[in-house]
Amino acid sequence: MFSIDVNSFINNFITKRSESLFSCDLKDNLNTLEKSIRNKSVLVIGGAGTIGKSFIKQLLHFKPSKLVVVDTNENELTELTRDLRSEYNQYVPKIYLTYPMDFGDKLFKKILNSHGPFNIIANFAAFKHVRTEKDVFSIESMVNNNIFKASSLMNLLLDNKPEHFFCVSTDKASSPINVMGASKKLMEELIMSYSSEIKVTTARFANVAFSNGSLLAGYLKRFSSKQPISCPSNIKRFFVSPEESGQICLLACILGESGDIFFPNL
Repeated sequence: MFSIDVNSFINNFITKRSESLFSCDLKDNLNTLEKSIRNKSVLVIGGAGTIGKSFIKQLLHFKPSKLVVVDTNENELTELTRDLRSEYNQYVPKIYLTYPMDFGDKLFKKILNSHGPFNIIANFAAFKHVRTEKDVFSIESMVNNNIFKASSLMNLLLDNKPEHFFCVSTDKASSPINVMGASKKLMEELIMSYSSEIKVTTARFANVAFSNGSLLAGYLKRFSSKQPISCPSNIKRFFVSPEESGQICLLACILGESGDIFFPNL
């Protein structure tokens, strides 16, 4: 049975950082984060993915009173709940609800109206892999999710304005060379067009080590199944840990001014 301590491996061999890139930012802004999150209601869209899950874990340090998580992956929502309930001394609010659905679904509006308004809303529901660009139907689905559903969400929020709205982006939006990057760049511009009416922030960062669907996570499955692995050659990549991905998103969500785009300072 193949096994690896992923967190230790990331610290020692991937990021080569024993301490989070954002540890000082978290310490310096502890009071602001505490004041902005404690006893507040939070909605996380796409919260069962790697970055959404990491964001939730960082958020729960500051004890919100209500957490609603929406994701299309029913099984991963269950794993998120098991993870939170099983971790020693992990705070989980009394009002903790998960809904397996698409945020573009008509039912989502009912949830928003029933459980809102929320103080904090964070959206991690994104098509984020270039391999999704395999044909015209996949591309249409990507554009629909990353742009049109984001537009519908922003319109819904005009009647239910949160104190903080965050939507995750990607470093590939900075100078797009593919449809995925271009779709996220358009998403950025779209949500920023609402920044005069809603407090809107986003964050760009590179590869999250061992995130769902990534090459590194895939290697563990390939090794355990005794399957061949592949790796792109002559490519250097900058990685953040899953923990760091959640931290930068939380910092951007709470601390940013409307219209801000956060990215790691190297």
